Amino acid sequence: MSSSDAPGDPILSVTELTRGLSDLVEAHYDDVWVEGELSDFTRAASGHCYFTLTDEDAQIRCVMWKHLTQYVYFEPEEGMQVRVNGHASVYERRGDLQIQAQAMRRAGKGAQQKAFEQLKQKLRDEGLFDAERKKALPHFPETIGVVTSGQGAAIHDIQTGLERRFPPAEVVLCPVKVQGLEAPQAIADAIGAFNDIAPSDAQRPDQREEVVSGPHPDLLIVGRGGGSTEDLWAFNEEVVARAIAASELPVVSAVGHESDVTIADLVADERAATPSTAAEIAVPDRRDVAARVRALHDRLRSQATRRLQDARQQVDALVASRAFHAPARRLEQHRQHLDTLVGRLTRSGNRLVDQART
Repeated sequence: MSSSDAPGDPILSVTELTRGLSDLVEAHYDDVWVEGELSDFTRAASGHCYFTLTDEDAQIRCVMWKHLTQYVYFEPEEGMQVRVNGHASVYERRGDLQIQAQAMRRAGKGAQQKAFEQLKQKLRDEGLFDAERKKALPHFPETIGVVTSGQGAAIHDIQTGLERRFPPAEVVLCPVKVQGLEAPQAIADAIGAFNDIAPSDAQRPDQREEVVSGPHPDLLIVGRGGGSTEDLWAFNEEVVARAIAASELPVVSAVGHESDVTIADLVADERAATPSTAAEIAVPDRRDVAARVRALHDRLRSQATRRLQDARQQVDALVASRAFHAPARRLEQHRQHLDTLVGRLTRSGNRLVDQART
């Protein structure tokens, strides 16, 4: 029957139809996990992420809002198998079915650990973990650059530890995101920016969004406080590892707790089990420095006193010697000896002349 044959049937607008479909979809698929192949992944200037999940027979568009990207602990790549959690809806402006994603995970049992091991082996083969390439930390750093969140417990622990152990050291913080999609590149950019500061610069040139001011750092502390494996995953990303390896400044990694070992830890010049421990590694304890200075002072004083005593004894021996009290007598003795030698030489010469005449 045509619509003209049923004048009593309601006529829906496009908006009403798409909204009704959206309500139906959301009611039945409000919280779903969907697995598929990732394609067309883009990150808009707003920070929102758009991508498509596909399999052999179908595809569905997805969107993840910026504030949720902090819960993605790896860099999505084209063709990657992933699992997405979210709720299905209809984007009314286009009438498209989509998933508003709240979380994304690598698909497959142990996929995350497998990716970790593969990157670990790749970087090991390149020599990035070799002890020979690691730089020594300065004994008395004047300025320490810190790459971590500006709001977490890590920066508090680092600053407190440095102030307690070695107050002269100045801390320059570059606050960055330490988890989520944007975190790996932000951490890498901060490391690079610290390296770009010339010793005489007052400000770092081209920092991407954050601006670091202060003198040229002597070393860097890079890390964050504890969390789950997913929370720490930004420090397992290749871009962070290569930024640490390329740093001309020595880098101390301080990620999570003692049991947490990340790729960043393996590449860094020194690994600290926690941010608090990083402060202990980065600077000496002022009490140890004071004790060493006192010991050196005592040693210098002892050596100076001994050398003065030796010199005094030499002077006393010289003053007590007979030559010191009768220099003229010694001179007369040498003059008399010289006269004797001249007399002998004269007589020998005369005798030789007489013999030659005869």
